Amino acid sequence: MSAERGTEARAQPPTSRWRHRLLIIGAAAAALLVLAVSLVIALFDVNRYKAEIEDAVSTHSGRRLHLNGDLGLSIYPTLAIDLPASSLSAADGEAEFLSFASARMEIALLPLLRQEIVIESMHLRQARATVTLRRENEAPALPPGGAAPDASDIADIADIADIAETAETAETANTAAAPAAGTAEHRRAGGETNWEIGHLVLSDAAITVHDAASGKTLVLSAITLETGRLSRQGETITAAQLELHADGQHAADAWTLAASAEEIALDRQKLSSGAIVLSASRAGTQPFNAQLKLDSISGPRSSLVAENFLLTATRRDGPASMHARVGGPLNANLEEQTLTLAQLDGELALTDPLLPAGQAELPFSGAMTLDARRQHATLELASSARDASFKASIELANFARPEIAFALNADRLNLDSYLAPARPVTLEAARQEPAPAAQAASSKRGKNSAAAEHIVRISTAVPVAVPAEPAFDLTPLRELRLDGTLQIAQLQARGIKAASVHASVHSAAGRATLAPVSAQLYGGRADGDFSLDAQVPQLSLNLAFNDVDFGALARDALARNDLSGRGSVDLALSSSGRSRAELTRAAQGTLRFALRDVALVGIDLSAVLGQLKEILRDGGKQSGRFDRSQRTLLSHLDGTVKLADGVARNDDLDGAAPRLALGGYGQFDLLSKTLDYTLRVMMAANPAEGSKLLRALEGLPVPVQVSGPADELRYSVSLQDVASDALTRRGADIGAALVEEAERFLGKLFGGDERK
Repeated sequence: MSAERGTEARAQPPTSRWRHRLLIIGAAAAALLVLAVSLVIALFDVNRYKAEIEDAVSTHSGRRLHLNGDLGLSIYPTLAIDLPASSLSAADGEAEFLSFASARMEIALLPLLRQEIVIESMHLRQARATVTLRRENEAPALPPGGAAPDASDIADIADIADIAETAETAETANTAAAPAAGTAEHRRAGGETNWEIGHLVLSDAAITVHDAASGKTLVLSAITLETGRLSRQGETITAAQLELHADGQHAADAWTLAASAEEIALDRQKLSSGAIVLSASRAGTQPFNAQLKLDSISGPRSSLVAENFLLTATRRDGPASMHARVGGPLNANLEEQTLTLAQLDGELALTDPLLPAGQAELPFSGAMTLDARRQHATLELASSARDASFKASIELANFARPEIAFALNADRLNLDSYLAPARPVTLEAARQEPAPAAQAASSKRGKNSAAAEHIVRISTAVPVAVPAEPAFDLTPLRELRLDGTLQIAQLQARGIKAASVHASVHSAAGRATLAPVSAQLYGGRADGDFSLDAQVPQLSLNLAFNDVDFGALARDALARNDLSGRGSVDLALSSSGRSRAELTRAAQGTLRFALRDVALVGIDLSAVLGQLKEILRDGGKQSGRFDRSQRTLLSHLDGTVKLADGVARNDDLDGAAPRLALGGYGQFDLLSKTLDYTLRVMMAANPAEGSKLLRALEGLPVPVQVSGPADELRYSVSLQDVASDALTRRGADIGAALVEEAERFLGKLFGGDERK
């Protein structure tokens, strides 16, 4: 047996023995090479090159790099480079643009021999970046060396634009150096080195964005970014997975941002991706959250398609909430920087206990285009909901200073189904120092006021001070440039119903106008105009109502029956202020009215004056509460109301009813909603009247004082001064009336008629 083995050993061919020896020699050489590399790395002091690295960055980018510590280099278990806390300046070389606490890269050795970079992992800790949004037409600072920047350097985000431009220039130069066609070696010679990152982690990062134009600052903190495998093979860059999370602070609002994507692949010609999800949420008293989702993206860069685009947003304000949804197929052209939603559909859902039904839904459809390069966007919307049937178009140009044009054509639009009632102005807040009482008593009398001056008391109530409330924020209006038209066949807003509504809207240089405005409402017509100057702020309003049924208007708008009648009203109003209360207090203007077939609800003046004898028996005074079952019918009612200091005053009231003539003067406080008004009621002559006392008072003004809160009005009648005036002017008639009353009294007392 041993002889056979020896024979087989001697029978092995020479090539096998040499192969075995070569393997041993190769393994030994590899071991020696690894040992040599280890010794070189161990003896190599990478920190000798810190200054050269910093100078190279400054030379090529104009930015200062500071490596604040020792660099680290290791080979086990992989080649690893550790960077200390470092910072990179902005383009001007002074302010800090980017910094981080530490960084570590682990690199595979063997791929380097094939001119491929394989980074097993990269971890950047506590990175901080500061970005400044420059004012319009503001150029970035000159780089070291004094060379003036070209036009492409003048960007809004100057720091990021400078870095992007430097990288793009370097890549363009490398690409130009490469052959137009050839092998992978040619492409690598042109600088397109293949690389791969197994795992990228960005932890506890932060970005601060300063807007030089508005002076506002946005801070994103606690940013974490984690990816799956990233790679570049030739011209194709792929990413297996991306996860991003950040917390932000803007003014007093705390924001949370998140993004995720998977299976991303892009090159110079095409792009593809799996699901992409972007989300943002805001905490606080009015929480808000939004999410944008794309199931997938694919296609050439000039014609990307996302079959399922979905945007949702929800906002809450106490018990009220608003939810919006928009979706549809999305097309994008990255080369032309365009975006198209050729057929979108969506829905707006509202929940609010103040809404008529507690909730409302508005489904809609339309289309959208966006051209970022030309700064132009369009939006078409249409709906056929029960309370909103309309078509609308919106056009937006110049994103930096938006110019908006729109047109709305609606068959029906019921805004009350979608807008909760406005909260009333309250008087619970602190009041200002009251004005002198004499200012409130400056209302002058109208006709017949001299005769009745001594029987009517002039109110000395002062205007109510402005309640403290949030001021209007008109900042967006100061920069708004808007032109549009409205045409609505049937409109309802705040209970008011109108038809054939036409209006034109214009806004520029902080001044907005709504003119002309016309509508048919309640059997008549309304015309007017409105303007608002956001710089002051100041507003003006002119309205003319012709042959309008104001009783129906009052019932719909105010849910009250205080006034019924048809006629004309002309209003000219102006005011200034930064809140509703300030606007109300500063209101100035005139309102003229001429009404017919008027019904004053709450009091029957004929019945009240018919009780004069009972009033005299009660000491000459009587009072009561307004009763909506009572009313005074007037054939006409005319007058003028002047508004000043938050108070509406009238002193020329002129009305008429069967056997009654009506005048009066007084005021209504618009803030406290309280009335202080004196009606002068005169009875017409009535030959059939049997009472000599009533006949004696014919033609004399009887004061009826009406006062109190608008929803709790009271009236009072005082005949003390009327009696003295009547004795002076008609003593004989009053004496006869008193003798008649005395005879009746004695007859009742002695059981017979004393005149017999």
